[in-house]
Amino acid sequence: MPTIWEQTKPSTGPAFFTSELPYSELMRKFLHLRGFQTEETIQKLFSPSLDHLHDPFLMKGMKQSVKRILSAIDRGEMILIHGDYDVDGITGASLLSRTFQKLNARFIPFLPIRKRDGYGVSQEAIKLAKEKGVTLFVTVDCGITAFEEAKEAKQAGIDVIIIDHHRIHGGVMPEAFEIINPLQEDCPYPFKELSACGLAFKLAQALLGQGAYELLDLVALSCVCDIAPLTDENRILVAFGLQKLGARSQIGFKSLCEVAGLRRRKMTTADLGFILGPRINASGRMSSPETALKLLTTNNSGEAEQLAKFLDEENKARQKEERSLLKHALQAVEREINFNRDRVIVVWGDGWHEGVIGIVAQRLVEYFSRPAVVVAFDGETGKASGRSIRGFHLFHGLEYCKELLAEFGGHELAAGVTIKQKNIQAFREKINEYAKTISPDAFMKSIQIDLEISLQELSPQFVRELALLEPFGAGHSKPVFLTRNVWTKRPPERLGSNGLRWWVSDGAMTFEAVWRSRGPALSFPESEPYTIVYSPKLNSWDGIDSLTLEIRDARQEP
Repeated sequence: MPTIWEQTKPSTGPAFFTSELPYSELMRKFLHLRGFQTEETIQKLFSPSLDHLHDPFLMKGMKQSVKRILSAIDRGEMILIHGDYDVDGITGASLLSRTFQKLNARFIPFLPIRKRDGYGVSQEAIKLAKEKGVTLFVTVDCGITAFEEAKEAKQAGIDVIIIDHHRIHGGVMPEAFEIINPLQEDCPYPFKELSACGLAFKLAQALLGQGAYELLDLVALSCVCDIAPLTDENRILVAFGLQKLGARSQIGFKSLCEVAGLRRRKMTTADLGFILGPRINASGRMSSPETALKLLTTNNSGEAEQLAKFLDEENKARQKEERSLLKHALQAVEREINFNRDRVIVVWGDGWHEGVIGIVAQRLVEYFSRPAVVVAFDGETGKASGRSIRGFHLFHGLEYCKELLAEFGGHELAAGVTIKQKNIQAFREKINEYAKTISPDAFMKSIQIDLEISLQELSPQFVRELALLEPFGAGHSKPVFLTRNVWTKRPPERLGSNGLRWWVSDGAMTFEAVWRSRGPALSFPESEPYTIVYSPKLNSWDGIDSLTLEIRDARQEP
């Protein structure tokens, strides 16, 4: 099925033009299309500032949480930090650990083991809290569905503070000392899309003031890996977090960059999403997330080096397991999924490695442009991970199927599920029943194109201006352009397993083109024109700049 090319519609309202802003005419047009129509919004886009972070005390529950934590520290109470086994939960627990270290608090960090504890607040953690005399129990990236665990902790005389960004089931929350979640109906905090580690940072900001800024490397990693939209406050946090990561001031990140071969000082969101994030995630997927937690909190260079090497090996094992499971999942799709009937992919298997089902679900989304839920069964109970597409709110879809699910939680684009094997076929049917209430257009593969331009318009000034739009990510994607009537200047060469590299020209300008994930077969005859859809990428090497066109799609001219 061909990819739909959608031209971005101009934002409503007049375009904002002023000679005081030194941007090219093409950049002004692009900004208007993206909805940046005032001098203030344009300046915030190009010059993010920590001064524009929101007051953490606007968050419902923040004032009482800070008061309770400081009281616990003053009294020498034992605090338990309960994170999760993915990047967001690991970085959130690491951030709170480093915050409490600065405050000389007595605390125990706890991360659940995927196979033993499953998702959510662990009974092992409650047991440990009782054994160690914990009186304050702080969760990060979990807890919003921990009704029984919060009740048990309260009965044991333990106060619970829940820091969680996940959706709230029916507006009902556990009985806790305090809850920090901007999705609460009466929470006045102006930005609702922080990662869990981002929420932990707001707590650290309330406790430490500007001293919390040195923890932004953790926040940036969590935002990117949890696919939080890089708008508003997240854009600021990630921009300054990337600078912090580039400085290599945290010894754990420095060691991880070294073992991953990441040498450049200017870090990008791609470095976080495809290089550092998977290595942090690997420990939680393959063994214990404690390894990653130790790496992100250690001050010992020798220990950091050994931990980083271990995570790199765990990531290699994860990649091998992922390739094997993806093969089985694709075979299941071929056997069982009818795309004329099924808008949501649901596949399952006995003995599938639950540590990689989330990655495999994401791969299926990328392959088929459909929401995907992958279930790993161990006996009669299965753990599932789901990933979705823009336009299909996965959490709402799961709510529609809640009578068939033992547990579920998540948000728009990602979710986790526990399900009994007897319900799996009914679940596949039920979630596809829900999908029929969504516009069919949401399930069509499409590319959003910002502007149609000529290659000549990729002037040095415009390309430098495009670089100012970074960091890119969810909610703030790379600019995408369309250029017609280009020719192949030099025949393509293979790049990886399914990529191509070649040179294109419109007769006036010639650029290198790279298509890393080529879809349908396409020939590039030198004598016939074709149209390309792409994102320009500025490369710098030894002080010399060059431009590469990252191809998203291509079609021969009719």
